[in-house]
Amino acid sequence: MIAPHLLQDLQLVQQAFALANARAIADIESVCVPLRAADGLRWYDTRPMLDPREHAGEAIDMAAQVLAYAEACGLIRRDAVLRHMVCITQPGRVG
Repeated sequence: MIAPHLLQDLQLVQQAFALANARAIADIESVCVPLRAADGLRWYDTRPMLDPREHAGEAIDMAAQVLAYAEACGLIRRDAVLRHMVCITQPGRVG
């Protein structure tokens, strides 16, 4: 039997991951340029997210961290050749 406070902590951690996932996807969808490929998939050009002419260094660092997190969690996949192009593999749902 799991102690009630440990169950609450586990639920809080699950909620934190769900929120982080949703935020990562929202960042990509709102900043990156969407493109529809011939296969019907929507790809996002991440270069605007990392453009020093558009964003301060701190914002670029955060954007790079978002992309690294999303890739590590399997939320996105990168194109094998055009590494700046990503496809969302899991929608960012909360809850």
